[in-house]
Amino acid sequence: MRIFYIRSASILIYVVFTLQCLAQPSVSEVWVSESLLKKHVYTLASDSLQGRETGTIGQFRAAGYCLENFNKNHLQPIFQLDSVGGSFLQKYYFTPALVSFFGRMAVVAKRSELSNPPSAENSQVLFAHNVGGLLVGTDLKNEIIIISAHYDHLGKQGNLIYNGADDNASGTASVLAIAAAFDSLVQQGIKPRRSILFLLFSGEEGGLIGSQYFVAASPFAMSQILCNLNVDMVGRTDWKHRKKTNYCYLITGKSDTELKQTIEIANQQTVKLSIDYSYDSENDPSQFYYRSDHYNFAKKGIPIAFFMDGEHPDYHQPSDTADKINYNILQKRATLIFQSAWMMANPK
Repeated sequence: MRIFYIRSASILIYVVFTLQCLAQPSVSEVWVSESLLKKHVYTLASDSLQGRETGTIGQFRAAGYCLENFNKNHLQPIFQLDSVGGSFLQKYYFTPALVSFFGRMAVVAKRSELSNPPSAENSQVLFAHNVGGLLVGTDLKNEIIIISAHYDHLGKQGNLIYNGADDNASGTASVLAIAAAFDSLVQQGIKPRRSILFLLFSGEEGGLIGSQYFVAASPFAMSQILCNLNVDMVGRTDWKHRKKTNYCYLITGKSDTELKQTIEIANQQTVKLSIDYSYDSENDPSQFYYRSDHYNFAKKGIPIAFFMDGEHPDYHQPSDTADKINYNILQKRATLIFQSAWMMANPK
């Protein structure tokens, strides 16, 4: 009788735990902090970071800032540092390539290629870092939702600093502030069922090489990654929406209907933005589907959602500064991403 009682109690505890995981409290009233978003944007887009060009001291300083915030928000390091320790930083090597033009406005950009570590025969090799931190889920912790942004920008040209406030301090700030929102719930004992991986890539401006490296050298199997929510330029308004700024462009894969529906439900239950699908096509002339880090996940068959604000006259110009960000709309877009991630991480 005693052995049977212990087993029954164990089963009862397991059932109660499972029901608690399934019955998650509503977080529809939780918003990402506007003041925190503003703090992050002003820091990341400051002259002290010199435009955050991949492989430069400005990018290293930005990586340090992101790492500090991931640690502050109690995320787990995911990259192997040595045989016993982990790191928030994923180091990779690259070679700067030819200067080219891209985008609707003719803008100079450095293209890069992934490389092996430097050698006597190849001394032009540089290094950079991706930054990643994991919020471990509960009963579905082996299934992972990725929230990503690139934190690099164009650096300097002469005395001109390309601060990249919208591109992409706004997206980076969103990921950092969303991590803080999740952490505030965790500190109240409210954890997502699935794990959330917060990822910040360098090398985007040089050809998506940071995310390319992550996908090739991920500490997780691609089969564990359920979707990628990618955030690139979410703090401004384009000409089309100059009179009605309560919007966000959304781009998904052609077969990612479940993810799209989840985002639409999260939007209707919370921030109620106007979701614009104008660029939601692989044949879009502006080619936005191919122009940010989500594309490297899409190539692996992983569902993606790309949140953006479109283009504006300050795109890839020194005039893309923190004072021009609309922090109210940035808060709404970041909150939409948070709410979408929460719903994806807590299936009913």
